[in-house]
Amino acid sequence: MPNHRTPLAKAKLTGTDKKHPDRFGDRTEPELSGDKLGPAPEWFDAVSQQVWHEFAQDIPWLVREDRAAVTTAVLAQAQIRIAVAVGAPIKSAMLMAANTALAKLGATPVDRTKVHQPKEPDAGDENDPWSKFGNKAH
Repeated sequence: MPNHRTPLAKAKLTGTDKKHPDRFGDRTEPELSGDKLGPAPEWFDAVSQQVWHEFAQDIPWLVREDRAAVTTAVLAQAQIRIAVAVGAPIKSAMLMAANTALAKLGATPVDRTKVHQPKEPDAGDENDPWSKFGNKAH
């Protein structure tokens, strides 16, 4: 079985693109709009609207291009919430579908570590000449 295709961003981070330029030379990544996820689709019921809103807040890296994948995750999560609210059994297939959808969005603890999040600059103390070196214990 062949190895999974390494994303270009990961190859750049790990230096694999330099070790094997023949594998990554022609590879490009799609341009993203950078637009926020935006509001939930109008056809969603109230529970799905609430779940969408929570996802938009809790998974801040989601962008407009993720809307189709988010819709799947929201619908699965909403069905689970409705089942719990009415005391109906939850099918294991629905739990698996919800978990898989969340993983693909980088919304599980393990998968979240795979999402590139730029570090916010450390505010530091402007009056501290050592703060620019990142050494707090001087």
